Amino acid sequence: MNNIIITIETASNIRASETMADLRNVVENMYFPLRVAGFWDSQAKVHLCPQEERRQECPHKSEDGEVSKPAYVETMQKERKVSTEVYFPHADLTFYLC
Repeated sequence: MNNIIITIETASNIRASETMADLRNVVENMYFPLRVAGFWDSQAKVHLCPQEERRQECPHKSEDGEVSKPAYVETMQKERKVSTEVYFPHADLTFYLC
């Protein structure tokens, strides 16, 4: 899998957007024709789960309620054929592209 980290630094107190929709637009414009197939939001502790979209139980959650990012990435590679991971450290948000 291709791994990309996009770090946004400013020389002032202005902070870049952390809005998922804004960052998704950035990713899809920068890496066109790739499209977002999933995301992992570490701040909100949510992810776009293919199983939950099919109204099935999320297999990425352990018995203690924690969600496994490696298991999620494996699912995304198998089910959505993702090839690229784009991480925004300032938002602690990762997008998966196919």
